[in-house]
Amino acid sequence: MYRTTKTLSAALSILAGATTAQATLVAYDPFLTGSDRAAGQYDPGVDMRTMGAAALGWVGTQSIDGFGVSHVGSTGNFQGNALGENSAVVSYEQEGRMQWIGVGNFPFNRNITRQLNPTGDSSEWWMSIMVNRLTWLGVPSANTYIVGGFTNVAGNGIQIGYDDSAHDDVPDLVLRSNGISTVLTADSLPNDNQLIIVQLLVNQSGNDTMNVWVDPQALSANTPASLSITDQDLTSSLAPFTQSAYSSPGQSGVVFFDEIRLATSFESLTGIVSFDPADLDQDGDVDDADFGIAFAAFTGPGGVSTSPADLDNDGDVDDADFGIAFAAFTGPGGGAVVPEPTGLAMLGLYGLLVARRRRN
Repeated sequence: MYRTTKTLSAALSILAGATTAQATLVAYDPFLTGSDRAAGQYDPGVDMRTMGAAALGWVGTQSIDGFGVSHVGSTGNFQGNALGENSAVVSYEQEGRMQWIGVGNFPFNRNITRQLNPTGDSSEWWMSIMVNRLTWLGVPSANTYIVGGFTNVAGNGIQIGYDDSAHDDVPDLVLRSNGISTVLTADSLPNDNQLIIVQLLVNQSGNDTMNVWVDPQALSANTPASLSITDQDLTSSLAPFTQSAYSSPGQSGVVFFDEIRLATSFESLTGIVSFDPADLDQDGDVDDADFGIAFAAFTGPGGVSTSPADLDNDGDVDDADFGIAFAAFTGPGGGAVVPEPTGLAMLGLYGLLVARRRRN
C-alpha cells in the first residue's frame, strides 16, 4: 500500500510544473483555553455543543463561515483542556488542547464539524495535527476509532487518530482517508504525544499521493517521510477541504487533539523555511555574500573541509562547488538570474586563485 520516500525534497519535486495557489496557512486552531470565543478560546470542561455558533476556534488566518455539530450518544464528549501537546521540531504549540471523552461501554456515533471559508484551488495541501490518547475502551463488534482532520462535504479527506479494529483495547495510530485506515504506529502507547504531518499531492486522474511524517525528531526540507501512500483516490477536486471534522463511531476513554493546521506549503504549515544549499548565509537568496563564504572556505580538489560550502559533499570546496553555487545564483532578494558586477568580481578572484594553484 505504501512505499518509503527518500526526502521531502524528492516529494516536492513531483510538483514541478504543477499549478499551486500562493502558499498560505489556510486554517489553524491551537485550541487556546479561555472564554474569548472570538479569539479562538475554549473554556476547559465545557462541551463544545453548548458554545453554539460563537465557538469560532480558528485564529490567525481566515475566519469560518459557520459552526455545526451533529451528535448522537452521551453528553460532554468534546471539550477544552488547559494542558497542551507539543513537539520538539515545531514552535507553534500553545497552551490548551481539545479532549474527546468517550463515556460508557456502548456503541455511539459522535462527530463535530466546523466549516471553513472557501479556499483557493491547490494541487498541494499540507495538514498537521498533534494527537495523544490516555485510556481506551473499545466497543465489541463496533467500528472503534476516533479521528480528527479536514474533509470535504462528502466526508473524504485526511484525518488522524486511533483505530482499534482488532478490539483488543490497544489502538493503532492511523491515517484515515476514504474510510480506509493506514496504520502509522501499531499498538500506540498511552500518553504518547505525536506530531503527524501529511502532504497531499492531488492528481485529477484519481491517483493521489500522500506523504506522511510520523512524529519526526528533526524537520527540514530534507527530512525523510515515514511513508508514502499512492493507491487512493482521495479526491478529484483541487479544493477538497471545506470543514474540520472529528468523529468516533464507537470508543470510550480520552483522546487529545491539538494544533490542527491546513496549509498549501511546507513552509506555511510549519514556519520552517527551506533554503537552497548554496544559500550559505540562509537569507533567502544566493548572492555575493554566499560566494564570499565559499571563497573563504576554498580548499581545492583533495582538500579537507566540513564547510557547508562543500555543496557536492565530496569533502573539499573546489571548482565543482563554485559551479553549483554559480548555477544557483539569484542576486540579492532572489530576483536576479545572472551574477551582478560584485558577484562577478568574486568569481574573478576565485578564478585567479584556481589559475595560481594550477601554475604551482
